[in-house]
Amino acid sequence: MVQLKMKVNKKLLPIKGHFFLFNAGTAPLVPYLSTYARQLGFTSATVGLIYTVLPIFGLFAKPLFGVIADRFQIQKLLFQVFQLVIIVSFSAIYFIPGNVTKATVDLDCGDGASMLRSCYKDAGQIDQCKVNSLGKDNTTSVCKMNCDMDSPDMWQTVCEHWHIPSYCYNNVNSIVYKASISHIMEADKCVRFNASIVELNDFQYSPKCRNSSGYVELNEPCTANCDNDNLSQLINTSKVNMTCHDEMVDFRFCSYDSSQLSTVMNGNDSLGDCDMTCAINSPLVIMEICETWNADTAITCQPKNINELPSNLTFDATLLLHKTLSEHKCVYIEVDHIQLIDGSTHYPYCVSKIEHNPLLHEFHSFCTIECDNDEVNDVFRAATESHINVTQYTKQFWLFFLMMIISWIGQAVVVTFADTICFNLLGTKISHYGKQRLWGSVGWGIFSLVTGTLIDAFSEGSNKDYTVAFVLMFIFMLGDLIVSCFIEVESTKMSVNILADVGSILYSIPTFIFIMWTIAVGMCTGLIWQFLFWLIEDVADGTCDGSDYVKTLQGLVSAIQMFGGEMPFMFISGYLLKKIGHINSMTLVLFAFGVRLFLYSFLTNAWWILPIELFQGITFGMFYPTMTSYANVLSPPGTETTVQGLVGAVFEGVGSSLGSYIGGVLYENYGGWNTFRWFGYGAFVSCILHALAQYLTKNKHPQMGMTQGLTNVVRYGQGSDGDAVYILADMDDDANGRLK
Repeated sequence: MVQLKMKVNKKLLPIKGHFFLFNAGTAPLVPYLSTYARQLGFTSATVGLIYTVLPIFGLFAKPLFGVIADRFQIQKLLFQVFQLVIIVSFSAIYFIPGNVTKATVDLDCGDGASMLRSCYKDAGQIDQCKVNSLGKDNTTSVCKMNCDMDSPDMWQTVCEHWHIPSYCYNNVNSIVYKASISHIMEADKCVRFNASIVELNDFQYSPKCRNSSGYVELNEPCTANCDNDNLSQLINTSKVNMTCHDEMVDFRFCSYDSSQLSTVMNGNDSLGDCDMTCAINSPLVIMEICETWNADTAITCQPKNINELPSNLTFDATLLLHKTLSEHKCVYIEVDHIQLIDGSTHYPYCVSKIEHNPLLHEFHSFCTIECDNDEVNDVFRAATESHINVTQYTKQFWLFFLMMIISWIGQAVVVTFADTICFNLLGTKISHYGKQRLWGSVGWGIFSLVTGTLIDAFSEGSNKDYTVAFVLMFIFMLGDLIVSCFIEVESTKMSVNILADVGSILYSIPTFIFIMWTIAVGMCTGLIWQFLFWLIEDVADGTCDGSDYVKTLQGLVSAIQMFGGEMPFMFISGYLLKKIGHINSMTLVLFAFGVRLFLYSFLTNAWWILPIELFQGITFGMFYPTMTSYANVLSPPGTETTVQGLVGAVFEGVGSSLGSYIGGVLYENYGGWNTFRWFGYGAFVSCILHALAQYLTKNKHPQMGMTQGLTNVVRYGQGSDGDAVYILADMDDDANGRLK
């Protein structure tokens, strides 16, 4: 029986722990930061601009701090300082408020109902999925509204039809009008007479009233001065009460002379008119009279002087979500009732225009609104933004941008130093790099999935709560800082002239081709890093219920990228590089990017993105070991950190930066599908050009083939005769050689 002995290299455990914890700490945030920026209110072009500038800072930070670390031999100190920088800057992003446009709507008070109307610049901009979802919702939403009230007619509507009399009427102490008496009778030991027509402020009205529950009960004392002498003597000095009987105003008094009543009732004379002066003890009474008489044109029923009225009205509106519909370019939601600051409830309905005043303005107010339902807010806000050019460069933008710059510099330095430290610990066995780096893929894959699932679990609607992502980031990054204290960083030979040594490798055609390849891959990677999750959200929105699972899906994407792609290829990267060599690996990476990006452009169901993510194994799992190990091959002794920083800076500062900028502009103007398709074409073209360049220069520069065989070549130093000395490092054994 063969006994297997597993030997654990304890010296490498801390660097494995760093890769795991660092990626576990950045996975909850880094993949979601572009969509987090979208939720804060930034457009794709703005996000593309941010991710264009960020790598430029990495372009300078990586080689700068690489030179400092190599010159003063302080790799570990800077490594830990920038881990702390990442923690602080990421945490600060959480406290940046959103750059959200304040939504506005039109409040239209119509016949029997009031509607909120929000119109888009183009009907195609309406999110019909959200409209349909709201239309199936039988609940209500409460919205805080502040509406412009810029005319007396609007206040008159509020007074009479919304039953809010506190803003009404020049005189609420009494009302004076003329009543044409049409009938008189005796009932319940009292005399009642009613009017067929009333004249108020030179306008005639039908004196209707309402005596059902929910309306003001009329019982106002009036002084009557009548044309008919007999009626005048009957009333004498008595006060008559204005009441409501059979939905018409009548007048009642109970102290009278029966003989005089007989004279009035038996007489042939017309009852004539009576001048009525009625005391009003509540603004609700004058409101009821003006509303039921339809006396909008009367001076008595006019609202207060506009200079005495506020310029707006603030209230909470309760919306009936199931009465949501879209028509032409507009979305409508019905208002059920409103509640004022004093707690009173009112129903904001209006009647049709009165016949005698058809020119009376309809109620139409412009309001700001904020609701307790995210979908309602999204619909109103999107309509508002479609009409205005909202500046993106607000205080929130600059705070977000600054923290992103600081965190990006921190990540750039930590990643570069980690690779250098790892190669330093591996010594000649650089082919084992992938086996160390794959632990980063484990951390990333697990916690990007966990984070996406938790964000969906703790969120309602399309607006996501990212709190859990920031908490996980803080915990794991703090753990990474602690573990990094146990990493042993061996001092390496210091280059006498770092810049001269690094400069010497930049003049060769192989290095130039390598840099062009790094830029091309960086552009494709930048597009995926910044806008793949945007594409997922856009595709998922097409299913109408996509917002419920989109973060979970994005987490699954990251998990498959890691476990189905990066981890296997990281593990076997050393073996594959020995078999096919760095040059062929570079060509393969570009071809895989072309296929991957091209497949994205045909997505119609978001779940089909999962099998495409297996290409991550080649586009990153093979790419990253190829890039870093090739850079290590090129590095003169004592310049390892500098060269790694330089190559990383080219990848992110030039390649990823260009990909982010171009991708952002294309995404905003032509959409995600077209953007990914065009980048796919670009990757195929780059693949062909790279293969052609390598073929044409292979015979002229035979040293390019030194990484094409079965061994990996590491520059070790110079011999006494000035020749470069290399170590031919295999997976299991080492051999020394000398190359001219």
